[in-house]
Amino acid sequence: MNPSGDKRRSLIMLMLMQLATGFSMGIISPILGLFVRSQGLSLTQIGLIGTASMLGWFIWEPVMGVFTDRFNKKLMLAGSILLTTILYSLYPLANTFLFFVVLEFAKTSILSAYSIPVKALVAELLPVEGRGRAYGRYTMVISLGGILSPLIGGYLSEVAGYSLPFYLAAVTGLIGIVAVLNIQYESTLAESKEMEKGGIKKLLNGPILTIFSIRGLFFFNAGFAGSFLSIYLNESPQFMASESQIGAFFTILRLTGASSRSVIGDICDRLGKKLLISTSLAGMGFSYILLTISSGIIPIYVIGAIQGIFQAAADTSMMLHLITIMPKERSGLTMGLYSESENIGGLISTPTMGFLYQNYGNNSSVILLAAVLLLNAFYSYFTVTEKPISQKISNI
Repeated sequence: MNPSGDKRRSLIMLMLMQLATGFSMGIISPILGLFVRSQGLSLTQIGLIGTASMLGWFIWEPVMGVFTDRFNKKLMLAGSILLTTILYSLYPLANTFLFFVVLEFAKTSILSAYSIPVKALVAELLPVEGRGRAYGRYTMVISLGGILSPLIGGYLSEVAGYSLPFYLAAVTGLIGIVAVLNIQYESTLAESKEMEKGGIKKLLNGPILTIFSIRGLFFFNAGFAGSFLSIYLNESPQFMASESQIGAFFTILRLTGASSRSVIGDICDRLGKKLLISTSLAGMGFSYILLTISSGIIPIYVIGAIQGIFQAAADTSMMLHLITIMPKERSGLTMGLYSESENIGGLISTPTMGFLYQNYGNNSSVILLAAVLLLNAFYSYFTVTEKPISQKISNI
């Protein structure tokens, strides 16, 4: 069979799988923090639950990076989706701190076997020429799965309670398994043996470690957004947003992010990634400052749109930069360590944000987050290095 044809078909199947799982995850994204809060848990406890979630990623993603280079990626993806579906159906039964800790740790441990093979396959399947454009269009399409789902999840939780979104997420996630089983591409045995020659030493160089550190600092944002942002919008007196309004916020964030990714990919091809990385980090920082001085529902939606664009720019430019500089035969381990840098940032940020929110008020955590993002913008501007655009394709 034609290898390039296999890659194109496999990339389409991978895209369909991520559409299904993105829809599944998006349904619960706006209401998970509110659901935990409704069980009477404190913000400090919610922060610790978020830490348990990040710990699952932290422990297992590097391991899955090694497994991804050695074992069948399709089976890892299918198994992870199936187990996650079962786990989602258990969330409505949770009502204690320990129960939520176990669920979150189990969920991210299982999803580690999903996130790393996905990133590795994308890195292997993307064409070399016009990579930014291709990646931008790919991420734009897969983002569609998470655009309407937060709005659906927020609305369902408001009219039918918190249980229904979790059950719906469990059912829709199963659709992804069908797409996984139709992926035809798999790295060859020769490629698997070749990757043994370099080992981890090929990853321990300045440019790769630099993007790892930038990504880790960026994930201070994920620790807040994943555990506290919905609570902040719901409980802050200047907003008092309902579940449906919070769902609309996340939908706007994802919609603007998805619609901008194609253009962002083109910009990366034409201008490089360095400037886009720094600009997106600064934009995210200023958006959180804007959040502390705003009030009312309409400003929430405007800020959501701003964050959607800058978050998409940060994710796309960082990933494309990593794909450009990484050793291609170590895609699994590279993505495992890249995700580990995200986990370290999340492990530090989540309990810190919870502690500040609980003891010093809601804006204290947002101000710290904005400061970290702005400092990271300066750091990235002075540390990220790129070859001239004309040299990149010939050196990949």
